[in-house]
Amino acid sequence: MKKLFVLFAIIALHASVYAQKNNYKLDIGGRIGVANYLGDIGGGDVARPFVLNMELKDTRWSMGAFARYRFHTLFAYQGAFSYVRIQGADSESDNYARTGRNLSFRNDILALDNKLEFYPPQLTLSDVGKRGKYRTDFKTYLFVGISGMYHNPKAFYQGQYVALRPLMTEGVAYSKFAIAVPFGSGFYFTYRKQHRFGFELSAHMSFSDYLDDVSGVYIDHSDPTNGEFSDPALSAALANRNPELDYDLGEYPDPANYGVKIPGQVNPNRRGGSAAPDSYIMMSVSYSFVLKSNGGFNRSYSWIYRSKSRFGKTKARF
Repeated sequence: MKKLFVLFAIIALHASVYAQKNNYKLDIGGRIGVANYLGDIGGGDVARPFVLNMELKDTRWSMGAFARYRFHTLFAYQGAFSYVRIQGADSESDNYARTGRNLSFRNDILALDNKLEFYPPQLTLSDVGKRGKYRTDFKTYLFVGISGMYHNPKAFYQGQYVALRPLMTEGVAYSKFAIAVPFGSGFYFTYRKQHRFGFELSAHMSFSDYLDDVSGVYIDHSDPTNGEFSDPALSAALANRNPELDYDLGEYPDPANYGVKIPGQVNPNRRGGSAAPDSYIMMSVSYSFVLKSNGGFNRSYSWIYRSKSRFGKTKARF
């Protein structure tokens, strides 16, 4: 993990120095969009993979700001800050076992992304005028990076949202901070050299399985060997919300499947699945402003896009 941080720190520093040294352009802007979560709560049939398991009803918003250094014809560095809300509810799930579990959560995430963008030459279109300056261009990019996140899952209980992490619902004192790998693709149009309008689709694959506060097994909160609980009764109530249902065995599984194991039961009941960490997907539109520079891409000599003018000089195309 430390090696990934060092790698992207070097990329970010190199991008900044190279951009300033060569007077390459920098754009700064903001984005707004939607976000959806993939994890242990809610969703469709658990047999469906990745995005097919999303619950569209739980789509919420995302917003943020970013800065991009185009330090090479093929590459750019983007630093971004995002404020994202994700949520999930078992009551909206198509899965029989999850509806009986009856858990729900909401999590407001603050994320700081470091992304390396790659611009395939085959997916770039430029409108180049007779004087060698572009009017409007279109660029598509792919990206991957590393992200640091602050998160704090909460559940709605008795008329208010209650923070779940301090309650240690599974006896685990997980951190508010997590690491994720963002990846995806996007495109943007540049209008009159300084106005960029873009679209981006990204997935954040986290290294935490507690964005939704669910991962392991049910525990007995009255047992001190399972942890030091500030409010054991509240922890137990929010760990197992099956008792809140108006129960009908034709609609929900046996209540013995939830909560601490009953006498004679060998294995504890599973509360969540720890096979894959939690993740979320973002889709956003953006606007950014390109800062003027003395050099800049509009006078750079790209080794990919070259054409000769009537006077034998290379005309900038990118």
